[in-house]
Amino acid sequence: MLRAVISLTALALFAGPVTLPAQTPDQKPQVVSPLGKSFFAKPDPDGAVAKADAALAADPGNVTLVIAAGRARDAALQYSEAIELYSKAIALAPSDVRAYRFRGHRYISTRRFPEAIRDLQQARTLAPASFDVAYHLALAYFLTGEFVKAADEYGRCLSSKEEGTLPEGWRSCAAVAKSDEDRVAITDWRYRALRRAGRHAPAAQSLAGIVEGMSVKENAAYYQALLFYKGLRSEDDVLAPKTLQDNTFVTTAFGLANFYLAEKRNADACRLLRAIVADDIHWNGFGFIGAETELAGKMRVTCQPR
Repeated sequence: MLRAVISLTALALFAGPVTLPAQTPDQKPQVVSPLGKSFFAKPDPDGAVAKADAALAADPGNVTLVIAAGRARDAALQYSEAIELYSKAIALAPSDVRAYRFRGHRYISTRRFPEAIRDLQQARTLAPASFDVAYHLALAYFLTGEFVKAADEYGRCLSSKEEGTLPEGWRSCAAVAKSDEDRVAITDWRYRALRRAGRHAPAAQSLAGIVEGMSVKENAAYYQALLFYKGLRSEDDVLAPKTLQDNTFVTTAFGLANFYLAEKRNADACRLLRAIVADDIHWNGFGFIGAETELAGKMRVTCQPR
């Protein structure tokens, strides 16, 4: 694990034990969506939050343990409390990329896109080779309608040859570009961004490496969407009824909705966008956040039920 160097100045500003957010958050929503819905955290039945807090209490100046306490809260969708901890980690170690990357992600989860961009731009400065930083930064651009910036950031990552020095377990852009499993996710988002930016020829070119029979399991939802864009699958093929039972529907349907928007098939786009946000279970999924953002923004009037 990459160890953060904590300066004397940071320690002076952060004197004393870490004040932890509550292990069981109150019933205030984690998010009030732009569509007016409230979404809440989950319980922590396995006690992961309590275990992380106990470890941190024994070593309160350890930035890795501060981040671990935030990550435990992430798993319970306790995003507001996790953000507090990542902020403490940044105060402790302002040159450690990890807290910027994780807090940026959670700003996306809580629909605070400008703050996400700020954090993730700083994370990119600290770790330009990181796939996860580039992926989330480009996503934040996409969600604010900055499609050109999103496409360029995804493209920068896909073309990168630098492995860089990254925290333990982090993936580099260069490594991801060599893996079908990982490459399809960023290729799908890049295609979406290129189409929405009006760069239709580069979007078509980006699909050249997407073929039948690729070795993809975890990111099959993105792979199926890419095959749809190429005309190798129908909507019925990739949105079979079973996909409604899990997050693959939210992921794939948002890809198809973006395709329909780029094709000016607004009725089809609206149909899918409304179906996505009807599934409150996956309110933290990127496809859900994207659909919600579209319906609250430019598509607000167009997609009103008739």
